[in-house]
Amino acid sequence: MSFDAITNKTQDKSFKHKVEILLAQVCLKDQTAFESLYQGTSPKLYGLILKMIQDKDIAADILQESFNKIWHQASSYRSDLGENWAWAWMCQITRNTALDHIRKANRHPESPLEETDINQITDEGMAIAEQRDLNYCLNQLKQEPRRVIVLAYVHGFSHSELADKLSTPIGTLKSWIRRGLKELELCLKN
Repeated sequence: MSFDAITNKTQDKSFKHKVEILLAQVCLKDQTAFESLYQGTSPKLYGLILKMIQDKDIAADILQESFNKIWHQASSYRSDLGENWAWAWMCQITRNTALDHIRKANRHPESPLEETDINQITDEGMAIAEQRDLNYCLNQLKQEPRRVIVLAYVHGFSHSELADKLSTPIGTLKSWIRRGLKELELCLKN
């Protein structure tokens, strides 16, 4: 069943729901469903990778590696985690694959220490409303916790890398991250 066929049959269903349907079939090693899943999601995942890597050839390789992992790890996908989790799961695999590449290449995304414009952070795994809520909540944080969270979770810096680059003790960074994540959680719940 193609991604477009699902779109035509379920006009009122979301993109994420279509991904759920196809991933459930991929869990059963349905190659046709996997091809449809690739066709329907690869442009968005490629865009996510390009935001991290900025090299089209490397991004294409990472996309292929990500889909290879999705195929082989599909049986470990947990549909019991909630509705629309499949897309977030695929984005996480893709993001982690890109971060692994960055770490192996011992380089970081371009301009990693510049103050990131929070409104430009886009995780393709989030709906527009979720992105808006996250941006709002990130902007409510103090500058240093926000900066450290963005560098750690968006750009993939480890605690020790952040401590070296920012000349800040690891304990302080961990405290900022922990406090910032708690504030984000509270904000997002409201």
